[in-house]
Amino acid sequence: MAVIDLISPPALGFKPRYIVFGDMLARVLVFVNYPPKVKDAWLSKIANMPGVIVSMHLTPADPGDMLQALNKSIQEFSSRLAAGGQALSESRWKQSIEDARELMRKIDQESQNVYTMTVTVMITAHTEDELNKKTRQVETACAGSGIRARTSVYLQEQGLKSAGPFGLVDKRIVEAGGKEVPAETVAAAYPWVSSGLNHGKGTVIGRDTEGGLILVDRWNPPEGAGITNPNMNILATSGAGKSFAVKTLLLREFALGARVLIIDPEREYMGLCKMLGGSWINAAGGSGKINPLEVRPVPDTEPEEETDDEMAVRGPLAVHFQKVKTFFQLYLPSLTDVERAVLNDAVLEAYRENGIDWSTKLENVDKWPTVGRVYELVRDRVEEKLAVLLKEAVEGADCALWNGQTTIPPAGEFTVFDIRDLTDASDQVRRAQYFNILSYAWDLVREGRATGKRTVLVVDEAWLLADPETPQAIGFLRDLSKRIRKYGGSLTIVTQNVVDFLAPELSRLGQPVITNANMKLLMRQESKDLEALTELLNLSEAEQDLLANAKRGEGLLLAGNQRVHARIEAAPHEFELIEG
Repeated sequence: MAVIDLISPPALGFKPRYIVFGDMLARVLVFVNYPPKVKDAWLSKIANMPGVIVSMHLTPADPGDMLQALNKSIQEFSSRLAAGGQALSESRWKQSIEDARELMRKIDQESQNVYTMTVTVMITAHTEDELNKKTRQVETACAGSGIRARTSVYLQEQGLKSAGPFGLVDKRIVEAGGKEVPAETVAAAYPWVSSGLNHGKGTVIGRDTEGGLILVDRWNPPEGAGITNPNMNILATSGAGKSFAVKTLLLREFALGARVLIIDPEREYMGLCKMLGGSWINAAGGSGKINPLEVRPVPDTEPEEETDDEMAVRGPLAVHFQKVKTFFQLYLPSLTDVERAVLNDAVLEAYRENGIDWSTKLENVDKWPTVGRVYELVRDRVEEKLAVLLKEAVEGADCALWNGQTTIPPAGEFTVFDIRDLTDASDQVRRAQYFNILSYAWDLVREGRATGKRTVLVVDEAWLLADPETPQAIGFLRDLSKRIRKYGGSLTIVTQNVVDFLAPELSRLGQPVITNANMKLLMRQESKDLEALTELLNLSEAEQDLLANAKRGEGLLLAGNQRVHARIEAAPHEFELIEG
């Protein structure tokens, strides 16, 4: 009795159109009509909908009875054709005769078995409104396959017995929905089909709803997978398990030989980095100073990547100077056009003082201009407002970030650029340093091409770069996402504020940042972000429901042309490293 009490619901009631299970509701539908022909896996879409349980009952039937019924149908449709009618009706009658004859051939010549098939669908929900909504979804999905599903009114108790795992089917349910079908129709149902994803090699992402491994090869995907770049976006609201998922995936990529570079605004990865013996760099004014004016040597740009012939002729300084301008636009967004022109002239003069011009080869330079020298040149030009704004980067709180030569330690195989100490800094300072580090990390990725090393670059909390006043930062991130695969790299963007990328002022640049990645892991979403993603990625109602109610660590993985419900899991030894 104790076991029965444990597994039984606290209350069970049967209404004409639904069932009450304690604080849950359920409704049983019966398939009453089928199309003349069904496609492969015709039942799988409905069987894999969330909150839906499908039960199929098969009873061997006499093939002779079915042959007689088919003969009768052929005679009836032939009589209608002889009598004449509308062209559309005649076309349907001819098709019905052909279908009946084909089915007779299969039963008679191929000796296919015949079954009485009864399919019931039980839908569960927390409220009556939710139950009605899910019912409409199921009916729509059935109609799309040419099937008619009808609620078993006043037969919900009998429907529950037929839909449950009892191996029973009520006679009245069979009378309502029983249908004689050949064995191939039953075999083609595939109600157990799951939307699994397994490339046979690569990185384990997690498990699907059936417990199968989700194994994806982002670097060399199989033909037809629809994955043309190894980039990945991980999008989720706070508390959805985003950080755990990122650490798990990075740990596995690292174990497979990839170099990992992480920009970490929240000090999420310090523990994992130290457990792996990686390089943790305090890039918020500690030991990791990056001189934004230093032009770092990188491999020559590939011809197909070049978009500006003039920059290619003028040399690496021309390309880097665009980054310098973006850096100062992020740091000093309030400058007028005239003040910005003066600042640009001062930067170029600082380069000239060090013997650097458009054609200078980087290997001939042993000392780079600094922000401090740019400040002195601006001050000498009696540009008081501009000098006052720049002074903070030279003598104030920001001088430890940018004033001086680069002192950042060499990057290791697992490197974290930590800017957690900038939490209380202004948005301008955080964005400027974030961009400065991103630019530096991008150069490291391009250097890795010479060694053939795969590099995973992680841009965490990427929404920090989304500023409508300075869209150049998002533009840089967009361009990086398009080019990184050519350098053996993969960009992983982690963010919780998707709508920031889709603001009207940024959508032209921000939308490609979200859509360019061929792999996207969507975890639990807030309503505004979910609405934006639904429109952007064409999410179905079932996928929206999944993302609105996903448990911690669960989500929807979009990999090329496949979508699968994923659950992120870590092995015990991985868990120790991630949480240690």
